Amino acid sequence: MSARVAQLSLFMVTLLIGVLLVGQLRSQARPLEITSLPAQDLSELIDTLGARNRELRTGLADLHETLREYRVAGSQGQSALEVSREDLRRITAFAGLAAVEGQGLVLDVSGSLDAIALNDLVNELRNAGAEAIAVDDVRVTNRSVAVQGPRSLVVDGVEIGEEFTISAIGSPEGLLSAMERPGGIIAQLEQFIDATIVATQSNEIVVPATTVDLAPAVAEAVR
Repeated sequence: MSARVAQLSLFMVTLLIGVLLVGQLRSQARPLEITSLPAQDLSELIDTLGARNRELRTGLADLHETLREYRVAGSQGQSALEVSREDLRRITAFAGLAAVEGQGLVLDVSGSLDAIALNDLVNELRNAGAEAIAVDDVRVTNRSVAVQGPRSLVVDGVEIGEEFTISAIGSPEGLLSAMERPGGIIAQLEQFIDATIVATQSNEIVVPATTVDLAPAVAEAVR
């Protein structure tokens, strides 16, 4: 839409310049009539043409300035559009609507982990600064919670087996330090639950987008 407005503006500027030039040429296209004028009328005509030329130069300068402003506005509008697109990409990535990749921490879990323990692991990663988390191929959002299903753990309607992987994007060092600190979440779980949790730093982690509809059912944006 902005490109069409810029093109229309450039056309109007060009049309105005053409009109001024045609008027100037018409005012000077009477050589036979001018030769029959007396000296006083010729002097007045020269003064008129001089004033007309000055007006034309001023008009052209104004049109050039307008054209420059249109070009600047067009580039600024494009820049604003790019900023808006980048903001949208960030928001969708943060909300879980888009897949993301980066460095972080991978937890390989096996054993009898219950829903409370899985939620504790996820919350600890969040508190440690994880920017995106997935349990196997299930993206964890602010609405996600692990529950105990009839046969296994369930996250966002997807069953999770006894062996699964938690992927978290964030600072590898910070996440690892928080998870493996003495008396931390991994040490506590391994004391009370028959499970093994192995934490590994990684430079290439891909967290998928959520498949859950995150549109609010009740809440509306304030206008």
